[in-house]
Amino acid sequence: MRNDPARNAAENQAGFVMIEVLVSALVVVIVAGAVLSLITATTRSAAQERLRATAYAAAQEDQARLRTMRLSSLSRLNPPQKTLVTLDGTEYTVESTGVFVNNSTGTDSSCTSEGSAADYVRIASKVTWQGSREPVVLRSIVSPSNGSLDPNHGTLLITATNSLGEPLSGVGISATGAGTFSGSTDSTGCANFSDLPAGNYTMTTSATGFVNADAQFSPWTTTVGAVAGSSTPVSVMYGLPGRVKATFKYRVGSSSEYRQASADSVVVYNALMTKGAESFGSPGGTRSTTVEAYPLFPFKEADTVYAGYCEANKAEGAARTTVIVPSNGMIETPEIQLPALNLNVTKSGSPASGARVTITDQNCKVGSTNVKRVYSTNSSGNPINPTTLIPEAGLPWGTYEVCASSGGRHKTETNISVKNLTSGTNLSIAIPTSGSGTSGECP
Repeated sequence: MRNDPARNAAENQAGFVMIEVLVSALVVVIVAGAVLSLITATTRSAAQERLRATAYAAAQEDQARLRTMRLSSLSRLNPPQKTLVTLDGTEYTVESTGVFVNNSTGTDSSCTSEGSAADYVRIASKVTWQGSREPVVLRSIVSPSNGSLDPNHGTLLITATNSLGEPLSGVGISATGAGTFSGSTDSTGCANFSDLPAGNYTMTTSATGFVNADAQFSPWTTTVGAVAGSSTPVSVMYGLPGRVKATFKYRVGSSSEYRQASADSVVVYNALMTKGAESFGSPGGTRSTTVEAYPLFPFKEADTVYAGYCEANKAEGAARTTVIVPSNGMIETPEIQLPALNLNVTKSGSPASGARVTITDQNCKVGSTNVKRVYSTNSSGNPINPTTLIPEAGLPWGTYEVCASSGGRHKTETNISVKNLTSGTNLSIAIPTSGSGTSGECP
């Protein structure tokens, strides 16, 4: 069969036409897609603009509402007052805030404006809605008219910080007294309460999980005073509590040997505490090789830790140690050395085994009762823990009354100073077998 050039040319031309048709169709599809995307984007943009315009109108309406409020009410819109409104089928959230501002600072936080009254209120309306990329925010100021602020009223500037001086937001504040007020600190740790009747207030503050300088969880109560025609600063400091685990040892005689000691309580001292010191544990109760002190405020300055329960137990030298309490953490002290009472109890010239020994701190009381610690003696006549049967010589720094008894007879020694860390305090007690004033067991 002969090859027909004319026929081949026709077939080739038809193929090219088909390709051109396919390319044209593809171009139409691409252009149509781009046009549709543009139309969709334009429609979406127009919808967002409509929503934003409605939000702007809502913000304007809220600004107008705020301007009708009393200045004293405006200054306390912290945290923000939230309102839900539905416009054209869309729900909007309107947040309204107000804060007094002093012209000398020009800042929202006027907690540093000591001595001068606030000059105006800065109000803000923030509107958001589902799918909004950024809120609509309108701000303006409301200036008090001449004479509208009572000259017999004053301002309290409450500042809340942690131990590092950093601001604490969200600290709840309320007060009663010459008037009432309530609110919370803002992001700068400030709460400004203006136009308050001059006088004293009982102020209660709260922050969940925090403690004050005296290691007390909230709420906390203090007395503050508003001064007529002036701004009075009030500072409060709170922190996440830390924990101290105290461990103990005592020296065996004048040797270089140390043994693990037990204690029932510890004192933690810091000059920044209102009371100076806090006590932890169960004085006169169960003794352990470790005593935990919790909660404690995490001061930047070191706390001093020593065994005992009272100021009279305030120790010297190695009988105390210092630690930096971590915020929301725990630290273990180096072993605190307890001064030793090297007590030997005898009866009829031999070691008194199983004798009862009570050691009473003459200068430390819980309520109206002196702290008393009870021991028994081993076969050598030395005090042991009646529960663990381990010899115990270490005591908190102090002055003691020591009583030993057995078989219905007792002997007491008073004013025994236990403050020697080098060789301890040596004491021998011989329990009598007769004699007036010796009958009965030790208390």
